[in-house]
Amino acid sequence: MKLTGSVHLVGGYAYGLSTAGDCNVYLVDCGSEYALIDAGAGMGVKRILENVKGDGLDPKKIKLAFLTHCHYDHIGGAQEIKQLTKCKLMAHKLEAASIAELNEDVLMDMAREMGLDFKAPKLDRVLEDGDHVDVGDTSFTVLHTSGHTPGCISIKMVEKDGDVVIFPGDIASASGRLGFINGPGFDLSKWKKSIKRLISEKPDRLFPGHVTFLMNGAANDLKLYDSKMNSPWTTIVTSVG
Repeated sequence: MKLTGSVHLVGGYAYGLSTAGDCNVYLVDCGSEYALIDAGAGMGVKRILENVKGDGLDPKKIKLAFLTHCHYDHIGGAQEIKQLTKCKLMAHKLEAASIAELNEDVLMDMAREMGLDFKAPKLDRVLEDGDHVDVGDTSFTVLHTSGHTPGCISIKMVEKDGDVVIFPGDIASASGRLGFINGPGFDLSKWKKSIKRLISEKPDRLFPGHVTFLMNGAANDLKLYDSKMNSPWTTIVTSVG
């Protein structure tokens, strides 16, 4: 599903593009090479690559995949995609141990309840805030936006039409929709700071890890998100039990 001149939605259960449990998986066409944003939960890899072909693109041109954080629905398909396309896998350094060990931060108990069984992805590079990664004719900037997990990252790029695009993983949703998993590594104060960080980047478009996306006005939409998170009448559950 082509969304902009360079951004394609190639996976995601919410849109019926791949299997249950998959987050939104985006492909950025960078000319001679492609970048993926996240890899789904693992059972939908073949459909994701079929969707790439369906958009007239060659999966073998996928150079790398950014893993926005360590949760299973974002990393489960990464190792298989790497094997099939020879792409490199990248994630923030604070997520590296969790991804390698598939520990509790990955929410593996939840994954197993869904019948998922996948190999730990082998990262080719660990990222830090401010890193620049070039793919084809496109430069991506890594933003460390923690709160959902310690090493959550958002990926920023500029489209050829000049619009600023951010892929925030699960740290932000469209239309001010609040959603939290209060699992290991959750930190509400850091999450709030991350939203303000994203606002400061003045994005035009926002492509989150789940549900819908924004084709314009993303900075103002993030301000709505920020307002909801900090309003005195909003109840945010930070612990269960």
